[in-house]
Amino acid sequence: MTGTTPNQGISDSTAREALRERCLSLVRRWQPLARSGWDHRSARLLGEELDQIASTSEALNLPGVNNSALELAAYLCSFIDDKLVPNENALEQLAGMVNALGSALSELSGSATADVRSLHGDAAQAEAPADTFIAEESVDPEPLVADAPALAPRATCLLGDTVRSAPGLGAALRERGYQVHEFEDVEGLLDYLRVARPGALLLDARALSHLGRIRARLDEGHEAELHAQPTLLVFSPKGDLGDRLLAMRAGAAGLFSLPFDSLRVLACLDGLLVHATQTPWRVLLAEVDPVAASERARWLAERGMTVRLASNGQAALAALPDFRPDVLVVDQELSDVHGLELIQLVRDQPDQAALPIILMSSNGDIGQRFDAIAAGSDEVLLKPVKARHLAHALLSRLNRARRVRELIGSAGGRDPRTSLYSRTVLIEKLSAAIGDRSAALMCIAIDRSQALREGIGISGLAGLDAHMGQLLRGQLDVTDVAAHYQDFHYFVLVHRRSRNEVTMVAEDIRSQLAEQPWMFNGKDYPLTASIGMALLGGEQATVDAIVTNAEAAQIAAAHMGGNRVLWYEAREAALLPSDPLLAVRAVMGRPLKAEQATYDYLPIVPLTGKLSGQFDLRFRVLSTQNPGSSISYEDLVPAASETNQLAEIDRMLLKHTLEMRGQQLKKGRQLRVFVPQSVDSLLTADLCWWLDRELKTHHLSGTGLTLGLPCSPLIDAGERARERLAELRKLGIRICLSDFGRDWAAVHALKHLQADFVRLDPTLVHELGSARSIADTVLALVRKAHAAGAAVIAPETDNINRAHLLLRLGVDYAVGPAFSQPLPQPDFDFSRPLW
Repeated sequence: MTGTTPNQGISDSTAREALRERCLSLVRRWQPLARSGWDHRSARLLGEELDQIASTSEALNLPGVNNSALELAAYLCSFIDDKLVPNENALEQLAGMVNALGSALSELSGSATADVRSLHGDAAQAEAPADTFIAEESVDPEPLVADAPALAPRATCLLGDTVRSAPGLGAALRERGYQVHEFEDVEGLLDYLRVARPGALLLDARALSHLGRIRARLDEGHEAELHAQPTLLVFSPKGDLGDRLLAMRAGAAGLFSLPFDSLRVLACLDGLLVHATQTPWRVLLAEVDPVAASERARWLAERGMTVRLASNGQAALAALPDFRPDVLVVDQELSDVHGLELIQLVRDQPDQAALPIILMSSNGDIGQRFDAIAAGSDEVLLKPVKARHLAHALLSRLNRARRVRELIGSAGGRDPRTSLYSRTVLIEKLSAAIGDRSAALMCIAIDRSQALREGIGISGLAGLDAHMGQLLRGQLDVTDVAAHYQDFHYFVLVHRRSRNEVTMVAEDIRSQLAEQPWMFNGKDYPLTASIGMALLGGEQATVDAIVTNAEAAQIAAAHMGGNRVLWYEAREAALLPSDPLLAVRAVMGRPLKAEQATYDYLPIVPLTGKLSGQFDLRFRVLSTQNPGSSISYEDLVPAASETNQLAEIDRMLLKHTLEMRGQQLKKGRQLRVFVPQSVDSLLTADLCWWLDRELKTHHLSGTGLTLGLPCSPLIDAGERARERLAELRKLGIRICLSDFGRDWAAVHALKHLQADFVRLDPTLVHELGSARSIADTVLALVRKAHAAGAAVIAPETDNINRAHLLLRLGVDYAVGPAFSQPLPQPDFDFSRPLW
């Protein structure tokens, strides 16, 4: 059928009837808005009708009508999506656009024009077409009210080719316990929404044109109250600006562009949907506008919070003892009391002195912000408050309040009289710092302690501790930890850039102690000390070993006459362990036994990255000849390759990882594990078939598995390696390139390899901060990796200062002793603050 102009009739009776129905429906949908004023639900129904008109006109090849319908729908969506109420001029424009579209439809269908104009809120009267029927009488009877759709918070609906064809996404969602429903067109989704209300909608960006119809279907039967919409995630093939703007206008909780990481999608969904398994935060919201309050309550409820509304200050005060909120959100303008006055009334209650309070104000004056803080507000948000800003502010304050409560309630803090930490705190700090090559432990012992004890007695020990605490506080940084160990003995955990700087700190303490006699009961007591020091670095370092080494150095300093500083040194070669590689070579001559393998995990901590729940698998083989020795996977590869056991070991690592992930999923934990693998195993002909079989056997997806491969051998493998990587990506498995930056050929080949992660060469991380050129090199590598779509991981990060440098250079993730020692199980609190 060819297109026609508005002045020409259409002879085809079917087309005329279709246009007639669309014209009458347009009149019916517009009349409630024209007669009764603006209503969001009626506007959504009008938007749904416009989508139908656009579809019909496109099928009948009527580009003029199609463009008019789409233009009107776009203008209408600007009010629907942003929850805005059009003013009088905007209503005039809407009425004119509806009238023009209705006139075109009436002429094309061979009917008289249906007048749908409405001016200044007057009741609009739509004239019936001059056919044998009357519009008002031809309206179909209202359908019977159907049963409310069943709530399905773990259901996800996928619409669009970009979403449905994403590698591993559906399998990853099912593995996490989500119910996955895939739809080829919007009609199937609308039919599903009649009977169920899913927890999330995953839409192709091109399907956002149907969002008005989808939300209208979700709102059916809920005219009396506001209900939370399913979480909306948008997927863009290219991630262009147009798709981003559409997603923002639609209120999407996340936008993902190809190639996207399934684990990021899961993390986003988990953050929005799995709150039912957790204790929800309790939010008391005091706001005078019921519509705005309900909207904010919906935002917070979608993020797993329990919200109680209070319409005025009196209701908020009455709700405090009963509701016991975790946080209070106060509107500046309440009906019975000013927001600042309510905050002061709450702060006057002893039980609410530590309650986080957030004030929402429409006044951006800096003076009012100071007044709010002085009244007791923790934060001031300027209206209009966006959903993500309110949620982030609440979570920040709630997490901070929780940590403060934990800190206040924890035992073994700093003694307020001496400023010295307890021994318990020192041991905890020492355990966390093991492996940090910039940290050292000092053991300080007062010389001639027996004679001093006889002079001051037991009563003088407290005064001596106070004197030592004051002296150490003047010589140490705020990050150092000084603790009382036992009578006349003190430990200090220090962090410096080099061993020489640690020595200088110890010498300053020794000299200051000798230069300042201690006065007790009117008598001066000259003091000197023997100081022993031990580094915290080393593969086999433990708390006991470090303390023993520091004490041994202190005893040696005392035997040399005291008043000196001495490092612990292992001078005897017999004290050194034998080379474990020699023992392992002998072991590898026989099949590897399970009891010889040890597994532990290192958390991959986000710096600028967004993903949590990622761990490095650390595999070591124990020596049977020297039980105290072990060898890492990297050092094991040459010996295993010589004995043809490398492929077997690689498969063993993968099996262990899949079994562990299955166990963690039963506990409700979604993890991604980085597993070291060799390129020889990657090129094995049956690897992808074997992995696919194992994933199906364990009912897992590939998104939780990342293979760590060395750069240089992978580049040497050429096209075979690239083909194998492409096959692995189809299974949802991710790829990480190790030692990035050691071989510059890997930098140029990065785009062809399509890696998801790159791990910097540890040498670059170790030398960071020693020379400007190293920082420039790391920055260049980070930019190259990001340009290729890969995230950057910094290995062996041994202290927080180095982590700060990595953060400034744009590194996404870091792993090492600065954050955690190897863990027997992948159990780490990623929400705790790093700094």
